[in-house]
Amino acid sequence: MTELRIDRPAPGVLRCRLDGPDTLNALDDPVKRALVEQIARSASDSEVRVLLLTGAGRAFCSGGDIRGMGQRTPAEMNQVLTYGRQITEGLYNLQKPVVAAVNGIASGAGFNLALACDLILAAPQAWFQQSFVKMGLMPDMGGTYLLAQSIGLHRAKDAVLNMRRFSAHEGKQLGFVAEVLEGESFDDQAVAYCASLSRRAPLALGLTKFLTSRSVDGTLGDALDREGLAQGVLAATEDHKLAVSTFRNKGDLDAIEFTGN
Repeated sequence: MTELRIDRPAPGVLRCRLDGPDTLNALDDPVKRALVEQIARSASDSEVRVLLLTGAGRAFCSGGDIRGMGQRTPAEMNQVLTYGRQITEGLYNLQKPVVAAVNGIASGAGFNLALACDLILAAPQAWFQQSFVKMGLMPDMGGTYLLAQSIGLHRAKDAVLNMRRFSAHEGKQLGFVAEVLEGESFDDQAVAYCASLSRRAPLALGLTKFLTSRSVDGTLGDALDREGLAQGVLAATEDHKLAVSTFRNKGDLDAIEFTGN
């Protein structure tokens, strides 16, 4: 069984760690439900400015729990897929940055869990694979959409049909990995990265994520309409006014303590 370990390793950062050594942090039903619930709580928790997902041991997440496969009724399978959808949509739509710190194996649904996050940090030994076809299945949790958006349609088809395995550095070259963290403490570097994000204006981060996520939908005109509405809101915030005042007074913009107002 995979447990979901929760802690707050830095101000503004909430870390969710998948911990199931026997199954390489596989997504069994209880941990999926726990993820759905934690994402919902994070949305309404003003103390959470960045959500960090990672794994324990040598895996980020090995995908779905094999022990539950091939035995479920249609109703049970529908519930499993519903949890997966709720996780992906919850992460994608959360108006706070979500960072996946991929410390090792990210296979099947584990790869798609990382892709549903806004930024992927990878340890040098991490690798990524869409392994569904091997089990007579196809990608779920948004994998067919998210991977194609990340690396292009035909490269994504090659990845899912041939179960192509990508190293951390290949992921960086292809663009779905933001950074490969080469230092001694992967966890500490990932927390520092998230802590830096958490110090930025939360409303600006949330709306920037929201509109960037939707950049692949609709037309340029649609994007301009959304940008105009969001920018009008942000221009009236206290955080923006504080940044303008700091800049005019030649202060340190990186030292501002934004409040989210």
